[in-house]
Amino acid sequence: MLAKRSWGRALAPLGWAVAALAAARVDALVERAPVLGVFQGSLGPAFLVLAVAITLARMFSGRETRGGETPRPADTGVPSARGLFALSFILVAGIGIHYTDGLRVSGDEPHYLIMAQSLWREHDLDLRDNYAREDWREYTPGPVTPHYGAPRSDGRPYPAHSPGLPSLLAPVYALAGRRGVVLLLALMAAVLGLEARRLALGAGASPPGALFAWVLALGPPVLFYGFHVYTELPSALAVAVALRILLSTPSPPAAALAAVAVSALPWLHVKMIPAAVVLGATALLRLGGARRSTFLAVTVATGLAFLGYYQAVFGRPTPLALYGGVPRDLSGEPWRAVLGLLLDRSFGLLPHAPLFLLALASLPWLWRSSGAKAGTYAALALALLLPLFGWRMWWGGQCPPARFLVPLVPLLAVPLALRLSEAPRGLARWRFGLLAAGLALALFATARPGELLLLNRGDRPTRVWAALSAGTPVARYLPSLAADEPAETRVALVWVGLLGFVLTLDRLAQRRSGVDRSFNSLALPLALFLAGGIAIDRWARASDGGPPAPVPVETSSGGGDTPGLSAQR
Repeated sequence: MLAKRSWGRALAPLGWAVAALAAARVDALVERAPVLGVFQGSLGPAFLVLAVAITLARMFSGRETRGGETPRPADTGVPSARGLFALSFILVAGIGIHYTDGLRVSGDEPHYLIMAQSLWREHDLDLRDNYAREDWREYTPGPVTPHYGAPRSDGRPYPAHSPGLPSLLAPVYALAGRRGVVLLLALMAAVLGLEARRLALGAGASPPGALFAWVLALGPPVLFYGFHVYTELPSALAVAVALRILLSTPSPPAAALAAVAVSALPWLHVKMIPAAVVLGATALLRLGGARRSTFLAVTVATGLAFLGYYQAVFGRPTPLALYGGVPRDLSGEPWRAVLGLLLDRSFGLLPHAPLFLLALASLPWLWRSSGAKAGTYAALALALLLPLFGWRMWWGGQCPPARFLVPLVPLLAVPLALRLSEAPRGLARWRFGLLAAGLALALFATARPGELLLLNRGDRPTRVWAALSAGTPVARYLPSLAADEPAETRVALVWVGLLGFVLTLDRLAQRRSGVDRSFNSLALPLALFLAGGIAIDRWARASDGGPPAPVPVETSSGGGDTPGLSAQR
């Protein structure tokens, strides 16, 4: 237990939370600072629970010293890889089966599944007969409008999606249907968590630090794509496997496995080709002798097969033939894509997985700890991001948040693990709060599939924030960058300023104990929250006149690819 003189400091978080919730019930205060009204909804009790957890941790933890320093985590009590794998698979599969049993497929999912059906049953990708038979009724009441790309050389229609994922899913769907696909994706998520952990250990992280790499790679957004049929999760797994092998000293069989992982990326999606090129260049620079020869033999053979496939189908040996040339969607604004991928209230990474703020703040630890390997990480991250910067639909269509950033997750897990291998300072003191916030939101969004809280739809209202609102709508204080509106851009700029300030404090906290101690209190995040909300109300959204009424939560919707309630068939 704490000494008596420490009781005041231990109870301070609870005091701040109670004060904030009490202020949210005073009409005069809410009228002057409408942002206080967000505590009238579910965020109020959640904030109170967080404060109670922090208070209890301080009261019963004997690890904190007078100076506020926390010792480096001990390398004991860390679960085994086998235990972590079993835990992650059970968790993701359990959530996935619950979710998919209560909701039909959406977005691009039915198109990947119907391609898998055609490959297994007719051994082709001519989907005209599949649509005529309405094969999609096995996983959705429909109707499903075909997604066709450029026509083949003989004039027949061809699917607008790459064949890699359907080829992987075809035998699984044949054996166990949609549930089998969900279990396969959960298996991939579980393996990805272990690969992220192995990457972190190889970079020099301690076992407790590497455990956070596993946590980051298992939580949102990877969790969401552990039961949604998209190419991002298998792409992330292929990237992690190839990178982990190439940064080690592999045997020729391991080099062959890396080559298979690299070669799979273009088959999964055309946008993964730059990442495959970077990984291939890494292999040529780092491998030698039989390992390099093995890698080259596999990648050259599969590369020729890849180009030969497009030559046979379209009469041109280029994957761009699928789109009839350069995609028309390469007409976006890079600055909007960057802000949106990070901050958008529907599709952004940080609103739904705030632990990634600490991962981004930890990038200097990767450079400091890994030396030349950090250059490989940087080049690979840039290769993964470049196709997104000019993409008009950077949000990914109708899908869960942060779809296109999933392949980056194993790369960001490593600096997080390296930083948390040391005594936590600055922003690292918020690690459990950031983690808890993201996981709580994910569980809230997946608990009741029929309310469609997890699926987003361009610039239309985000259901999850409406469900959390009671007084002032929460979504008012988060930007929607899919909407080309000046007010949304101003809201994003407010958040850029707040995050920049936090990151600056975090850097100062590494050298100054006084700044570091400010991260020990709920006063700092509460002050930032209020300052940002007031700036949004009085500047960014000043022309709105006042907070609008909360958006009602939708529970069903009709036709096309818009999701609605459906029992599993």
